Parts: sequence; structure tokens; C-alpha cells
Amino acid sequence: MKLSFEKILEKVLDMHVIDTHEHTYPWEVVSSRNPSIYDIFEGGYVFWIAKPPKNRGDYKGLVESVKEILGSTFYRTCAIAVKDIYGVNIDYPTEEAFIEASRAISEAYRDRYWIRRLFKEKSLIDKALWDPYWNIWGEPFDPEIFKPVLRINTLLFGYSRDARDHNGNSPYIFEKYFGLEVSTFEDYMNLIDTVLEEAKRRGYVALKSALAYDRPLLFENVGEKDAKEVFNKRGKDLTPRDIKVFQDFILRYILSRAAKLDLPVQFHTGLAIIEGSNPINLANIIREYSNINFILFHGGYPWIRETAAMAMSFKNAYIDFCWLPMISPSACRLLLRETIELGLSGKAMWGGDCWAAEATYGALKIFKGILSETLWEMIDKGHLRSDDAIEIASKILYENAAKLFGLSR
Repeated sequence: MKLSFEKILEKVLDMHVIDTHEHTYPWEVVSSRNPSIYDIFEGGYVFWIAKPPKNRGDYKGLVESVKEILGSTFYRTCAIAVKDIYGVNIDYPTEEAFIEASRAISEAYRDRYWIRRLFKEKSLIDKALWDPYWNIWGEPFDPEIFKPVLRINTLLFGYSRDARDHNGNSPYIFEKYFGLEVSTFEDYMNLIDTVLEEAKRRGYVALKSALAYDRPLLFENVGEKDAKEVFNKRGKDLTPRDIKVFQDFILRYILSRAAKLDLPVQFHTGLAIIEGSNPINLANIIREYSNINFILFHGGYPWIRETAAMAMSFKNAYIDFCWLPMISPSACRLLLRETIELGLSGKAMWGGDCWAAEATYGALKIFKGILSETLWEMIDKGHLRSDDAIEIASKILYENAAKLFGLSR
């Protein structure tokens, strides 16, 4: 029986979800700020494109700021969440609406389990993969919701004790965590082994690379001897080529360990250092490490077709729609349809990629709407049967990620 769009949407909205990528701030962090609408906007990318007022309580300035970006899906994501969760309409920004929403938000966060409720009850997210890059090892998290992933960026910055990744992290912090002392290159390799093995033991379900914010994604095949020579310079008189050599070797070493530990690797692709973040740059390592599953984030936007081509070309390459519905619903819709047409619906998944749980709710609702529209259009044109469309939706929202990351209902 051919289902109506309304029925498809109803079924998709009722589906539970495995969320593949979040940066959600813990309740302890959010509640300590006396949270307001400002925190929702900050946690939903609004301030990536709008200039925030200097004073968090300047609602008039906040209104003027977001009026500059009307039409942005970042703002729409937050507006959907605030209306559905708190009952306040901010579709068009006003001081009164922002003040009313802020009061409701502040009141809600008196409940220490509010974030859990937003994920599990409001969003129907059973588990979310969590990347706390601001504290890559020590941040507490709610195990009822989150499964941690290990961000590997900092491990590529061991060529100097003064070097930091774009989040300000140094790998030498792990000396303190594990009671190690790094003096030699061999010591540093042992540090990496220890970090990865301990992450696996602690239940981390994947590695995450945000290296596209630090450097281009093309990693060449470099010998250990060359990397060791760079390390032995102790950060002195290093050239850009020296740093690249060291990082290229370390990334490949991490991948060799990931293969043995059976850890999938998530890669930020697209918007970052724009000239080096095309997912095509990863073709050589995806081909070389065929025993590792690579997940290409954000649909590689703006290179969405390149991402689809990578997933079609390599059995171990997957498409992740995280963040893409918030960047551009139009691009998300195009990539989703082509993903299905290419027979790749078993290799696709979704994540929110937000700091605020409310923004995650809004991002998921937008994606479920896009997914429903796309599937119904394909049903209407005779490209899919209704039952097949529902199965595809379930795979993308839940089953694919559950299988890939070893999660169960």
C-alpha cells in the first residue's frame, strides 16, 4: 500500500535514533551559567555567522544580531527547538520572546537530568557518540546517553612540547594521566599506544579526526626514520615540511593501531581549512587501510557528490549527514536522494554535531523532515515502495550506526 506523506512523516518522527556525533556540554557546565537563549544560540552555531552582543543579558542587541542572519538554518534549528520544547515562538526575534524563552530555559536546567530527557524523551535518541574536545580525557558524561569517541588531533602535535592543536590541546597531558615520561621517539610511540589501548578499554567506540581545522587532509606515506628525525629536533628550527612529515607518519601509525583495536575512524571533511578539506584527499588512506571503517562527516560539504563517490568507490567509506541539515537543507536533500539512488542507504547515518541538546533536537527534526520528504517523493515517482522507504529511514537513523559502532537497542 502506498503511504501518504503525512503517514511517512509520522512513522519517521516516531523512529528512535543513534546520534553519531555530539559535543553536548555536560549539565554541570550548562547549569552553572544560568542558561538562557544565548546558550542555545551558542550551542547551535548561530554565533558562527552572527556577532553576539558583549553582554549576555543584552536581549535588544541579541535581536539585532540575529536579524542579520534571518533565513539561516542555524537560527531555524534553534527556533524549532525553543517552540517545541519551551512553547515560545521566536520564529521572528523579539526581546520579549527571548526573555520568555530564557526564563523557561533557566527553569528547566534546575533538573540535573534535563539533558537526558531532551535526548531520550524529546528527541528519541537512544545513544549519542560524544566528542568533548575541550577536555579529551577527563570530562564526566552521562552513560545513559553518551558513548565517547577519542579525538586524535592532539596526538599529531608531539613534535614539540610547545605545539598545540586548534583546540589548544597538547599530547603531553597524557604523561600525567598515565604516569609516563616521554624522552625519546620510542617513548612517544608508547604514549600513543597507551592512549589508544586505554580508550578502547574505557569503552570508547571510535576515533575522531578534526584535523581539517589544523591542516590539509592529504597524508603521504612517510618512513619512521624521517618522523624520528623531526621528533629529535625537539621543536627547534622546524619547517612546515618537517611538521607535515611527522604528522603524516603519526596519522598512519594511529590508523595501524585503530585497525588492531577494531575502532572506526570519523573524519571531519568539508568546511574547515577549505582548500584542504575535500574528502577526496582521504582516498589514499581509505584505500590503504581497507580494514578500517572511515566515516566522512558533514557530507563533505560543499563536496557532497565527492563524498557519495567515495562511499560508492570504497567498501570501508561511509557517509555521515551530521551538521549538513543545519548548514544547508538543500544540499542535504540532494545528497540524501543521490545516496539512496546509488544504493548507499546502508552506508549512511546522522548526527547533530551541537553543544546544546536543544539544537540537537532541532537539527534532528529538520533531518527527519528532509528524510520524509525525500522518501515520499521517491515513493510518489515509483522509485521506492513504501515498505522499502521505511526500512531505509530506519537504517539511516538507527541500524547502520548501531552496527558500525557495536551498539544495541
